[in-house]
Amino acid sequence: MSEAWIYAPASPAASETARLLAELGFTPHRVEANGALRPRPDARQPALAVLAGDDWADVCARLRDDELLCAVPCLVTIDQEGLETGEVLDGHELIVRPFTAAELRARIARARATTHGIEPGDVVRTGDLELNLATYQVTIDGVPIDFTHMEYELLKFLMTHPGRVFSREALLSAVWGYDYYGGARTVDVHVRRVRAKLGQEHAARIRTVRSVGYRFDA
Repeated sequence: MSEAWIYAPASPAASETARLLAELGFTPHRVEANGALRPRPDARQPALAVLAGDDWADVCARLRDDELLCAVPCLVTIDQEGLETGEVLDGHELIVRPFTAAELRARIARARATTHGIEPGDVVRTGDLELNLATYQVTIDGVPIDFTHMEYELLKFLMTHPGRVFSREALLSAVWGYDYYGGARTVDVHVRRVRAKLGQEHAARIRTVRSVGYRFDA
């Protein structure tokens, strides 16, 4: 299941949000307002960040400054009173409490589209290059391309975060996980293999940023 991190103190609103996220297939984790951005030190990048506390502005700013979490779709929840005060809100999408699972699903889809360019049906497209997040299939002009699991995960991460530069260390953490003991060369080897399978037309989309890492150009 995809993880959703809820930035909020313990409250009925946070509990109800967690229940609805679980109903939608997410694994919710509440992050205490203690300065940490992750529910545990070895946590990998979540699929969604939900801000339900009063310190949403500070959390948004810190998420933007985090090399990996800056690309996570961010959904801000607010009550009617806060909406009527005309507060300036951050994040990729806004939802007013109370809300239903159906509305939450729609707002999450809008937030994902804003950050990742993910179309309905969990499909990411760049030209005739198509990555289906539901079937784990990659096609070019309708022709399936065979990727290993980690090659697919690397391509998925880069395609769903276009235009952002990630260091090799950040890619190791996001794709392989904090418990992976391989070096940065692992990333270089997999990038080379992915480029070879993408062919001349799309290989150049994975750009090498000298002395930094890699970027996917959509």
